[in-house]
Amino acid sequence: MASENASADHFSRGQWEPAVERFRVMVVGAHPDDPDFHFGGTASRLAAHGARVVFVSLTNGDKGHFSMSSAELAARRLAETRAAAKVYGLEDYVVMDNRDCELAPTLENRLALTGLVRKFAPHAVFTHRPNDYHADHRATSQLVMDVTYLLGVPLWCPDVPVPKTKPSVWYLRDAFENPRRMRPDLVVELSPSDRENLFGGLVCHRSQFFEWLPFDMGIPADEIPPADDAVRAREFIWRHWFRPRWSMDAGRFALAGEAFEIFELSEYGREPTPEEIRFLKGER
Repeated sequence: MASENASADHFSRGQWEPAVERFRVMVVGAHPDDPDFHFGGTASRLAAHGARVVFVSLTNGDKGHFSMSSAELAARRLAETRAAAKVYGLEDYVVMDNRDCELAPTLENRLALTGLVRKFAPHAVFTHRPNDYHADHRATSQLVMDVTYLLGVPLWCPDVPVPKTKPSVWYLRDAFENPRRMRPDLVVELSPSDRENLFGGLVCHRSQFFEWLPFDMGIPADEIPPADDAVRAREFIWRHWFRPRWSMDAGRFALAGEAFEIFELSEYGREPTPEEIRFLKGER
């Protein structure tokens, strides 16, 4: 870590030095399971190749259910993130204590996120795009954008030193067309092993993928696999969420593979090096 009087100019030049440090990735989502849904396959691959990967949920997810109390649900979802983290090989899965559906880009949240990012000093940060159906997703994106420049300002949040590394900033995949379609600046084609880990991590989030989302989408209860049937659980997630998603993406981005995680480079943050791009894509 740099000293407390590190300059923003020094910070702006920081980049990955493969010979001396492990690549660090932070994925900042609004809810427990947002990082998993968009980055789970890539996360497991990167972790297997030696990267340090941290997922962050800016809310505790205490609203996404139809029968549990908020307190019960928040505790359950925290446990689900712990189980998923083991599947992906994460260094940590941080769940902040903001209430679901109530997230706002406040000064307090900006300070908290600044400290979190500075302490981990990621080379790459991934988050939601600013245009999104969910207010929490939009607030999360706003917070990451607000924090990115401030990471290199020593007198901002001075109790946490400015790191040497300035991250590149990326947007997670979405299907929104307005105000414009996302750009596929980075396409990570998922191997069968990546897909197995992606689905395995999502199965851990049972409160969402087998309870809340089927309820919200009107999926009949008799289609939902039991908790002890891992094979049917993975097939259920693939059929309802990823088969249509990957088919859509193959068509709209003219992709030749079968399964992808797609990201757009934000104008905020540092320009990634070619070596970093190759590492993120899993190329050696």
